[in-house]
Amino acid sequence: MQQAEMGSTRKTGLIRLLRILSVVNFAAVVAVVVPRRYLAICHEWLGLGSFPEPPITAYLARSTSLWFAAFGILLWFVTLDLARYANLIVFLGWAMVIQGFCMIGIDWSEGLPGWWIAIEGPTCMALGIAVLMLQREPRS
Repeated sequence: MQQAEMGSTRKTGLIRLLRILSVVNFAAVVAVVVPRRYLAICHEWLGLGSFPEPPITAYLARSTSLWFAAFGILLWFVTLDLARYANLIVFLGWAMVIQGFCMIGIDWSEGLPGWWIAIEGPTCMALGIAVLMLQREPRS
């Protein structure tokens, strides 16, 4: 494969990956507006027990979901000009790797189920690595 083709393939792959991540993250906006009972239903469905009653719990769930949605918008935005936002994309890739590593520790220390620990952090790390690999300059 020629270098130009490889660069074009990598660029297309990066755009697709970032846009998929964008949509998945933006979907968290639902949790910002759903009735509290739906948060509780999801919490129980995930096997996390009953949803705690204090208002801070729903506040944290909703405000975190809003941050995920905003991150989703940011990811889509950077796909509109990969060259201009190249450094930001590298930063975001590394941030995802570091976040994934930290999430493993947080999930473990908070006693989340093993399936959760095995999925959340490693997936975040793998996606960050994929972003970094797709963003890197093609070799000569």
